[in-house]
Amino acid sequence: MQVSSQQDLMLTITVLQQLRQLLPDAAITLMVSPSGKELGLQLPWIDDVLIYEGADNKFRNSECELTLIAKLRQFAFDASVIFTNPSESPYPLAYICYLAGIPIRIGQSQEFGGSVLSHCVKPTGNEKDTGTRGQGDTQKE
Repeated sequence: MQVSSQQDLMLTITVLQQLRQLLPDAAITLMVSPSGKELGLQLPWIDDVLIYEGADNKFRNSECELTLIAKLRQFAFDASVIFTNPSESPYPLAYICYLAGIPIRIGQSQEFGGSVLSHCVKPTGNEKDTGTRGQGDTQKE
């Protein structure tokens, strides 16, 4: 999972709790920016925290992105859940996960992004108004 700010992380906590309940034996690694490291380490539902050093300049430094792809490939993750703000596209991070060989890439988006997301959760509409993450329809793209 990737979360870019502490505010994003706070919005994601409930989902992380539910994910742990659904997958009690799974190893859950949370990818955060350096500013989210401390909060991420305090979450009991998380097994490991991966720091993404380039989060503040994401997609502007190809060397940093290639390093991230290589690091994700080494972990050999089975799936990624990409949490973004309603105004942000999950596709850049989903593409990084795709290039890293992660087979399941779940994110929320209104737009069509081909098969970059293996599973797309369509927003329910309340995300734009409140900034919350709803239980949208999951559709495999």
